[in-house]
Amino acid sequence: QGGRPSWAIIRATPAAATVDEVVDRVQATCARTQDLSAWFHQTVSYRSLGQVREAQGVFLLKRPAKIRWEYQKPEPRLIMTDGNTLWDYSPIDKQVRVEAFGVDFASKLPMSFLAGDCQLRREFSIVTLEHAGTRTSPNTTILDLKPLRDEVGVTRVLLEVNLQTYTVERTTVFDAAGNTNVLAFANLKLNPGLRDDQFQFTPPAGVTVVTPPRP
Repeated sequence: QGGRPSWAIIRATPAAATVDEVVDRVQATCARTQDLSAWFHQTVSYRSLGQVREAQGVFLLKRPAKIRWEYQKPEPRLIMTDGNTLWDYSPIDKQVRVEAFGVDFASKLPMSFLAGDCQLRREFSIVTLEHAGTRTSPNTTILDLKPLRDEVGVTRVLLEVNLQTYTVERTTVFDAAGNTNVLAFANLKLNPGLRDDQFQFTPPAGVTVVTPPRP
């Protein structure tokens, strides 16, 4: 009979990457990344209050341990560290809170692993999570991370990974109170060549500087 033989319509489908392969490739991408910039959209759900708050702005990161969250909406706010000092600046309140940047605080930040040694398995047990969204998107998978040691406030982290670039495009952090902090990233640029002074802060004139009391 005419037409193609039956074997001609058989197409090879690539084998799905195992969780270890995905983690290895995410860690390799992390290790190659000296700095990055991205636009972010944040959705925080407060379980006890029954409230959801959204924000957006620009995220910058430079290894080691330099992080900058520049909120543009719903109001301007800057949260930034040079790896030693943490600044939380509100232009509307004309106030900046200044404190030491500690490891415990760093561990709670989404994407903080990029500013460290990239070794996810050192801090988390990891499995893949599948749901309707990932099943219909073969280029995406979700890593489900559980802390190996007790972290103040953090009980679980989800990393949505692009399987073409092995970059993290969305993070979800769960805390012990049942709140969630979701960050979606867009226009992600790896190694754009950020400057150190982009992670330094000098309070403008007229801004009140607040420091926490010493224990």
